[in-house]
Amino acid sequence: RIFAGEDPAWGSKPLAIFQTSDSRNASFEDLGRHSTWVKWAEPTAEALRQACLGKESRLSQGQPELPSVLISRITVSNSKFLGPVDLSFNTQYNAIIGGRGTGKSTILDYLRWGLCDQAAQADDDDLANPAQRRERLIHNTLRAVEGQVEVHFSINDIPHVVRRSSTSGELLLKVGGDDFTKVREDHVRTLLPVHAYSQKQLSSVALRLDELMRFVTAPIQRSLDAVDQRVTELAGRFRENYARLQRARDLEASAEQQRLAEKSLAEQAANLRKSLTDLSPEDREVLDAKPGMDRVRESERVADRDLLEVETSFDMLVDRIQRAIRNRDEPAEVPASIEPTLQIARDARLALLRDAEATVTAALSTVREGRAEGSALDRATHEVRIATEIFDVRYDEVKLRSTAHQGHLNELAEVEKQRKAAVELLEQHKREREALGDPAAVHADLRQQLVALYAERSELLAGECTRLTDLSAGLLRASIHKGHGLEAVERRFRGVIQGSGVRTGRVDDLFGSLRKENSPLETWELALAELESLSRLEEGSDHTSELTPVLSRLEFPLADQKRVRSRITADGWVDLALTPILDTPLFEYQTKEKEFIPFSSASAGQQATALLRILLSQAGMPLIIDQPEEDLDSQIVQDIVSQLWTAKRRRQIIFASHNANLVVNGDAELVVACDYRIVGDQSGGKIGLEGTIDVPMVREEITRVMEGGEKAFRLRKERYGF
Repeated sequence: RIFAGEDPAWGSKPLAIFQTSDSRNASFEDLGRHSTWVKWAEPTAEALRQACLGKESRLSQGQPELPSVLISRITVSNSKFLGPVDLSFNTQYNAIIGGRGTGKSTILDYLRWGLCDQAAQADDDDLANPAQRRERLIHNTLRAVEGQVEVHFSINDIPHVVRRSSTSGELLLKVGGDDFTKVREDHVRTLLPVHAYSQKQLSSVALRLDELMRFVTAPIQRSLDAVDQRVTELAGRFRENYARLQRARDLEASAEQQRLAEKSLAEQAANLRKSLTDLSPEDREVLDAKPGMDRVRESERVADRDLLEVETSFDMLVDRIQRAIRNRDEPAEVPASIEPTLQIARDARLALLRDAEATVTAALSTVREGRAEGSALDRATHEVRIATEIFDVRYDEVKLRSTAHQGHLNELAEVEKQRKAAVELLEQHKREREALGDPAAVHADLRQQLVALYAERSELLAGECTRLTDLSAGLLRASIHKGHGLEAVERRFRGVIQGSGVRTGRVDDLFGSLRKENSPLETWELALAELESLSRLEEGSDHTSELTPVLSRLEFPLADQKRVRSRITADGWVDLALTPILDTPLFEYQTKEKEFIPFSSASAGQQATALLRILLSQAGMPLIIDQPEEDLDSQIVQDIVSQLWTAKRRRQIIFASHNANLVVNGDAELVVACDYRIVGDQSGGKIGLEGTIDVPMVREEITRVMEGGEKAFRLRKERYGF
């Protein structure tokens, strides 16, 4: 309490503490046990004085925390405005200062452009559109001189370099000691998703749903990207399996058609044989035996084919086991503690593969020997073939002797030919259908997995909203409306049913009702199943509300359901099914205890204060803000300053600012002072000074630029009476 200035008997001024080791023994065994870490640019008396003045930021009695993800350097080969730039950043808090038009915002824009950070979008009539402004900046200042930007950053001590050309658009990435390789913008954003805001952007976040969502997603972007990657992979499998499901359904329908055709043709053939009169008992017996002999011939053909497939499967399995034996990947370096156990596991695995190889090889030999020429099976099948061939000769002789029934015989021959073709096609479709397995079960399982991933994504967002609420110190309440982001699904649905004649208002009613559901995602899943059922209905089939109870409940009438039936193709339905329903954020501002108003109704200063408090409480990726003070009420700047002292331990901070409190009291580790190339000429800027407040020249520059000079500073002091 004395050191904190809380005991009046000792004065009210807080004091910095330097621990000393208790070395009052001959062995000095405690020497160095109790340490104080001091942050300074150079070991000078002034650095110690500054450390004592900024004890919350510059002194630590425990080992200091430092961000593990940081931007270390930016180089610009040439710029029409700034010229060549080579700027190294501090691990913690970096402040860029200077008069208006000296290049502060330009440096941040180059940095964000090099890291492929997506500038916030704005309406077309918004002259301050950050995306358009940055594009103009790159075109006017870099492309004109073929400028190239390199950004160096480190993730868990692994160095990365991004190189981006303003002319060719080529984007290269180097990781560790590897060479540069071409990458896409989203690759860089995934590696280092910086949290960045332009001037006055913090106070406009509440006006745009996508900006609010970005505020929620940025801290958990890697986790969301991992979920989205799994969704993408699952969606590909879903699309492929749905094609198999459609093929299976077609084969089943075709097989049923061939079954009916074969049955009809078999009965026709039987009747035609019965119509052949005046035959001897022997000839009648041959004719009556014809259907049974056909079945024998077909069953033998199927059995031979199945046995051949078994042999082929065994052969492929032997090859697969042998590849597993050859491809055993053993690590080059194994910790000694685990090597004996690991060797036992390797030996057991190899023995298992060898046993499996021997078993399958023996089975393959058994099948091959059983099918070989001269085997019992070969002799038996040969006898069956001879018997069927003899029967065919007798059958043809009977037909030749029945010349009086030549017309019926010709018709019988044609029917038998058609029946044989129907049987062969039926067998082919059955084989194809069996090869497809159970795509309906796979379809249901994949759909469940997709829904589970959507739920996992929702839980990530909901958890982050809860965390944001806690970090705002009660100023903000964030929550997620699960399944209320229906815009993409609605657009896709309108595209799928285009040309059906369904009025726009009907679609509005459908999705309006869906938004009112307690669980829009679950309801939409049921509606999707009904839409697929509609697409599979045959023309002229009965269609009642019992078939589509959910669509009917959602105010999509039967007449319109019938209109969309012919427009929903298989591909269209899959596209619709794979368009996810998104979650939408809801931000509220607390005006007094347990009383909230919509966040958009709060003042710009209130919004920015709440959001900046959250940003400074978060850990992880670098935070880049251009002139945060423009969004803040002046009376809360000191509160933000105190947050800066702890925030920079968890994440790197890069601010461009005109506010001396943020720079000086916030205790920036690096101050970058920008200036005009020519005094008073705002057509060109430069980096004039780099350093910390410990350095006299930097301190003088801060006084000149941010306080209006020493004279103005002293005059204000006298007027205020401090």
